[in-house]
Amino acid sequence: NASDKVIDENDKVVIGNSNPDFYGAIHAGIRFMNLNLKAIFNYSYGNEVYNYMRSQLESGSTFNNQSVAITNRWITEGQKTIIPNSVFGDPKGNNRFSDRWIEDGSYLRLKSLEISYELPLNVSFLQGVTVWASANNLWTLTKYLGVDPEFAPYNQLLYQGIDTGLLPQSKSYFTGIKIYL
Repeated sequence: NASDKVIDENDKVVIGNSNPDFYGAIHAGIRFMNLNLKAIFNYSYGNEVYNYMRSQLESGSTFNNQSVAITNRWITEGQKTIIPNSVFGDPKGNNRFSDRWIEDGSYLRLKSLEISYELPLNVSFLQGVTVWASANNLWTLTKYLGVDPEFAPYNQLLYQGIDTGLLPQSKSYFTGIKIYL
């Protein structure tokens, strides 16, 4: 209740919604003569994420390692910053669960890109040869401050929308030759 000028249990409200407004994938492909290019994008829009890892790395309340963002914490009167003063043990509760840790989890990711070339052959014992290369997770467009907006710590309802700091999806590259006998 803002009118009593006291922050307590009565001021708590539901913040954030881990369910996206919409999500999906876009498949695109183009073929020119013997050259093929295929791309898969996936996206999510309108979901909010509790960035637990950021809450730990910017708390300033323990002797654990902190992110460089903590260097912008409040230190002197009149200073303008969004990061509160760091005090061991956090006696004022600056690190408690709040909308400070809720972020937009929307993203657009180039999930897969594949290029292939079918070699023109005129050989009786081969029906064809295709040379190909592909890459996964090439880039992600997002404002999310965590390492990967497309995370899933557990497949349980209570863990949806909570980024616990899992390793991000890595980039991967593959090449190959398909021989059709």
